[in-house]
Amino acid sequence: MKFISVTAGVMTALLFSSAAIADDPVTMNISGKVTASPCTVDGDSINKTIDLGNGQPIQTSTLYEAGSATPWITFHINLKDCPAGTTKATITFAGTPDEDNPDDMYKNSGTATNVAVQLQGTGGDKFGNGKSWTGVVDKDTYTYNLKTRAFTQNGQVSPGTINAVVTASFTYQ
Repeated sequence: MKFISVTAGVMTALLFSSAAIADDPVTMNISGKVTASPCTVDGDSINKTIDLGNGQPIQTSTLYEAGSATPWITFHINLKDCPAGTTKATITFAGTPDEDNPDDMYKNSGTATNVAVQLQGTGGDKFGNGKSWTGVVDKDTYTYNLKTRAFTQNGQVSPGTINAVVTASFTYQ
């Protein structure tokens, strides 16, 4: 009989202690993030090489005066196969900024001196280092219409090469 009453006492204690633990509230924070799926960058838009002289050497006389520039060269970056639900695509440009015009020009890493590279949208928006452009995807595509040229802030450009590397990265909404 003593054995049964001890067992019953232990069972009663366990029953009440588990009830006390079960009374504590439990909070669960459940979260997630839905992101837009990426578009495909068209093959013709990857690793672009743009000749600022349009197939011809640039004459020093073209860039002799302060504020002078070569003619604009237009080009495109095309996105395609944008999945349903992707409504906007943002391109962000990155490169070494020019010392004289860090907000809207890229440094020439070639041998010509006193010259930088400008990058703009065909509508005139300036796209220096860190600048972005958001476009609305239409029927699973978007085209960024861009233009570039050599520009001299101070004039008297010396003969040599003009090189600037600009990287474009994309985010989607």
